[in-house]
Amino acid sequence: MTRILALLALFTLSLSTAAAQFGDVIYHYDGDMQVDVDSGEIAVDWRIDVLDDEASTITFLLGASLGNITVDGDVASHQIAPQGPFQAIVLELGPATSAGPREILLSYDGLLFPEPPANDINAISPDRVELTVDGFWLPLDASFQGYLTADLRVDVGAPWHGVANGSVERLPTGVRIINEEASLDIAFTLAPSFHTTRYENFTLYDLRETHGGIDRLTGAASFCIDYLNARYGARDALPYAHFVIHRRAESAYNRRSYITLTDIAETDDERLTQFVCHELAHHWSVGANFNTVENWLNESFAEYAGNMALRDRFGEDAFAERMGRYLSRIENQDLPPIWVPGATDRRPYLVNYRAGPVALWHLEFWLGRPTFQTFMTRYMTDGIDTTPELLAMLEDLAGEEARNWFQARLAMTEY
Repeated sequence: MTRILALLALFTLSLSTAAAQFGDVIYHYDGDMQVDVDSGEIAVDWRIDVLDDEASTITFLLGASLGNITVDGDVASHQIAPQGPFQAIVLELGPATSAGPREILLSYDGLLFPEPPANDINAISPDRVELTVDGFWLPLDASFQGYLTADLRVDVGAPWHGVANGSVERLPTGVRIINEEASLDIAFTLAPSFHTTRYENFTLYDLRETHGGIDRLTGAASFCIDYLNARYGARDALPYAHFVIHRRAESAYNRRSYITLTDIAETDDERLTQFVCHELAHHWSVGANFNTVENWLNESFAEYAGNMALRDRFGEDAFAERMGRYLSRIENQDLPPIWVPGATDRRPYLVNYRAGPVALWHLEFWLGRPTFQTFMTRYMTDGIDTTPELLAMLEDLAGEEARNWFQARLAMTEY
């Protein structure tokens, strides 16, 4: 249950992934999904290719409200049982019955959300279908390491438009989503129409009736793409980005080049710039195991990159004021250390998003900005995904004293 809740925390608070440093693809999902936008019911048929020849037992998690589950294919036996707020489908695989990878044939249907989700991210309605992994509408490998590619046809009964963490093709009654890069889920927003504005490096898809803040978002996105690519994109530049602007007041997330935003009409320029740069920075700041203590790397470095961009655009006073607010959030809080040798447990929000960036702020002061910028660039571009690797890189860059100082700084629990 702890691991399940940790996964939900990842996808409801940050929801930030990028494929470049994910593990090997284990599955290919090929599916057909029918969605009744009036009732909220879905019906899904999957053919899941298992690309791991050594796999013998697989457990998928699925939403508890879904039923009429059928299992076929290269499966010797299976069991279905409740597991916390979900249901677990435990499969014992048999040998392949045809050439190619073993196949799991899985189908189910039902009312996906008998009660409205806690946030407004996952939704099925006549004006929008938005689904992510934390809706548990698709079978999710319970190891949380089941990276997948996908080819999914979604039928909503009308020629809607879509944006997803993959390419999208329009169909007569829905869309086809093709995801050729490793991902942990299939995430998308479908709607009868978007107010669409295309630019050289990104497109905005606005679901709101009014379009307040579009000019400011355009400025923030343009600035962030240029700022981040100039520093980290020499070998691996940002892909073309797709921003979906929702009506909701809370909950935003990122999937590679698919980024969702809340209603930005009242969001000030500084906050918007920092947030957009944070999400785009996850193109590089990704790869550490999100379900362990090492997730501080993913989130703290993206968060601090966003604040460095804010400083570059709005000046020293704006940056100092924001970092002061971060420090005030963690003062006198009972927080675990960011990282110590032997630690394993994933850290809470205030550590990954506030204490971690404050530690990087202090390291920047200790090293000086030119050396710290080199440190940031090497983290972003060298594929560092554990803290021992980070500390070794810091020692190589700035010496043993710098390493020892920063390791002690990560162990602090009082601010």
